[in-house]
Parts: sequence; structure tokens; C-alpha cells
Amino acid sequence: MKNIVLISASPKINEQSVSKKFLDMAANRLDANAFNKTFIDVRKSIPNHQCEAFETLSKADVIIISFPLYFFCLPGILTQFLQDYYHYYTEHKVVSNKVKVFAIVNCGFPEPEINLEAVRVIKSFSQHINAEFCFGVLIGAGPMMFAAKDAPFMKKPIQKLQDAFSAIAENIKHEQVTRTDNIYISLNFLYYRCIFLFFGDRGWVTMARKNGLKKIELYRKPYC
Repeated sequence: MKNIVLISASPKINEQSVSKKFLDMAANRLDANAFNKTFIDVRKSIPNHQCEAFETLSKADVIIISFPLYFFCLPGILTQFLQDYYHYYTEHKVVSNKVKVFAIVNCGFPEPEINLEAVRVIKSFSQHINAEFCFGVLIGAGPMMFAAKDAPFMKKPIQKLQDAFSAIAENIKHEQVTRTDNIYISLNFLYYRCIFLFFGDRGWVTMARKNGLKKIELYRKPYC
């Protein structure tokens, strides 16, 4: 039975993250009778359970990493986690068959291409641990996939999501390493994109008011 390690790398503390929801969707495509699935929450593992997490990773046949885009790259906690695992990998001289690695990256921007640099980092990490990076699922407007999932214009993106996670499951079934192109999932609309950007901007105003600020104060330049 293959060991599949699913890594959730959102820095969020209390609420369930969008990245974890995508990871759950991917996990649901994997037959529980055929695969041994183990979840690792990077944020929770760093303080006290990192060695346990690394031991689990060292026995993995497949690694699926899901995370949000932070400053056009990885969240800091994930960067630290991967660096520390690399040191663990080299110090313990981990020997394993070719491990398959997949990345699921989501961002708040409508354009999924913005996630590409983060996927390249995961690919580089894979090479450093002698694993094979198969492909990434790059998701634009990630939070909207759940917040507006019942809207008519979301039907195609949601179906593409399901197809992408099915592609991961199908790839894992085969023993040989099968590389394919990254999968890009976006909201293919024009009118609704304007609405998306409008409400995205409004979100900052709402947050400012909750913190006792006025809209005009968002335009301050205190360091100029």
C-alpha cells in the first residue's frame, strides 16, 4: 500500500484554511483502501512534532503540498519546514524509491499564472531530495472557489478543480513517474472579474473600519 503524505501549509491558526479545503478535495479522490493517507499541518508540526513529521515524510511514496501564495512565493513556515526536512534528509541519509511530488497553490488574484514561481520552488525542493515533481495545480481566486461555489459562473472552474484532483489520483495509481504540464484554474469571465476586484477592494475598507480606521487612512504614506 502506497504511503501518501498530504501537507497543509497555511499559516492560519484558528479557522480552516482554503489550502486545507483543496487538500481535502484531493484526498477524497484517493481510494482509502488502496492508499495510506497521512496529513501533516506544517504550522502545528513546527513547535513540537517536526521530527515525527519528518519521519513520516521519509517513508512517503507520494507527497502532495497545498499552500497559499505569499508575496509571490511560499509562506515562510513552509520554506522553513522544507529546509529543515532537507537537512533531516541528508543527515539521516534517507533512501527511498522515487517519490512523486505534487503542488496545489492558490492565490487571491484571479490569474493563476502568478503561482508559477512558487511551483518552481517546490520543483527545486523535489530535485534536492531526489524526488520527481509531477505537476502543480495553480488556482486563481482560491477563496472564491468556496465562497461563490454555487454561482453559475463557478460551474466550469469547479469542474476543472475536480478534474485536476482526479488527474493527481490517476497519476499516483501508476508506478512509473508521469510528468505533465501544470494545470491552471481561473475564473474565465470579464464582467464578474470586475465584481471580484470591486468586492476585493471593499474588503480592505471593511477591515479598516473594524479596526477604527477610515477609508482615506488606507492611502497614507507614513514612510515617504
